[in-house]
Amino acid sequence: MAHHVDVVSAPESQVLALSTYITRGIEHGCADCVGLELEHFIVRAGDQALVPYLNDPRTGAPGVESILERLAPLYDETVFETQGDGSRRIIGLARRYANITLEPGAQLEISIGPVTEIADLETIYAAFRAELDPLLAEFGYEALTYGYHPTASAQSIPLIPKDRYHFMDEHFKATGSHGICMMRATASTQVSIDYTSEADAVRKFRIANALGPLFAFLTDNSPIFEGRRVGSGEAGPTGLAIPKRMVRTVIWDDVDADRSMIAPHTFEEGFGFATYATSLLGAPAIFTVTSDEHGEKHNINQGQRSFAEALAGQQLDRATIEHILSLFFFDVRFKTYIEIRMADSLPIAYALAFVALIKGLFYLEENLRYLEQTLEQQGPLNDAKVAAAKTALREEGYEAVVYGRTAAEWLDELISHACQGLAAADIFYLEPFAQLVAGRATLIEA
Repeated sequence: MAHHVDVVSAPESQVLALSTYITRGIEHGCADCVGLELEHFIVRAGDQALVPYLNDPRTGAPGVESILERLAPLYDETVFETQGDGSRRIIGLARRYANITLEPGAQLEISIGPVTEIADLETIYAAFRAELDPLLAEFGYEALTYGYHPTASAQSIPLIPKDRYHFMDEHFKATGSHGICMMRATASTQVSIDYTSEADAVRKFRIANALGPLFAFLTDNSPIFEGRRVGSGEAGPTGLAIPKRMVRTVIWDDVDADRSMIAPHTFEEGFGFATYATSLLGAPAIFTVTSDEHGEKHNINQGQRSFAEALAGQQLDRATIEHILSLFFFDVRFKTYIEIRMADSLPIAYALAFVALIKGLFYLEENLRYLEQTLEQQGPLNDAKVAAAKTALREEGYEAVVYGRTAAEWLDELISHACQGLAAADIFYLEPFAQLVAGRATLIEA
């Protein structure tokens, strides 16, 4: 599926506002900060059945909403979504260095950081689980980290009562075959890094996109798709032939070409913050947000109108800019940092290993030079080469040839170079991946 063509020319003022916002990351970033986002499925202990957002009206079994209500006193801020009848539902919690949000199918996400030490991520996450796990045990529940729900079919998972997700759900029905699977039944690990200049940001952005297939392969943690074991060769209920591996990658690549996979023009000469901003403003808006005289927010359906059209004549304030940026889900995306998004939800030891891998590779100049040179030994990078890498890795695993060398050779090198870019205390965190790579395995096989 081709990327959206920028038919509508975005006003220069809008492009400038959006690109200036991304530029703020240069000023507010740090030399080696990292952030971690980790999504969890809340399930019944024992049979791993889905726990939805709302309480069960028949049995009274608590839903994820009740979990948030019980956790709320431990947080500084409670986030609500106003419903059509004026009532409010809790959808998030916030405190310093840790925010709790919900994905469309009630996947519970913790966002941690930014911090400079991986050990701080570990400590903050451990505190979160020390609060969450006893509560889940009281309800007879547990939190699982997989890339795809281990028991539930996407069709059976209700959306949480958040307008944003209902607009997206309708939009994705017309843009790909697996939006329903992505929204309701996937979970991810995301790592964020900073940049020191626009050139540094573009450099890291391109390298992260090129390495994305290898990261997705290494972090593959989706052994089940729609109740069937991956690699079975069967067709699932959605019609997707169940791949040998990398289920989330297959799903994401069939959601919406305007806002998934690789951002348009990433590998073209002259790509930068303005290019990125122009592409976003020229893509379908889905919906926009406005506030009334009482400060209440209202969502307006924009369908296929672009952001440039929907916001014509408006000055883009911070809230609008952040809304626009949040509605694109590329493998790698800009905010005021670079968000690397292709990893499955992982057990915390592996999530921290992914942080260590990214930190070690992207914060050492020698590693960035090595990666640039090695990735382009087979000629300039482009979207087609990245797509081919994904296909090869799904089919051949460690034996796949990616950018001129096998995945096994690549991952050996990536682990080795990441070690060179880490402080001695952080190398320890890489060990789970080092063991997987040494054994030529992934989590779905280990």
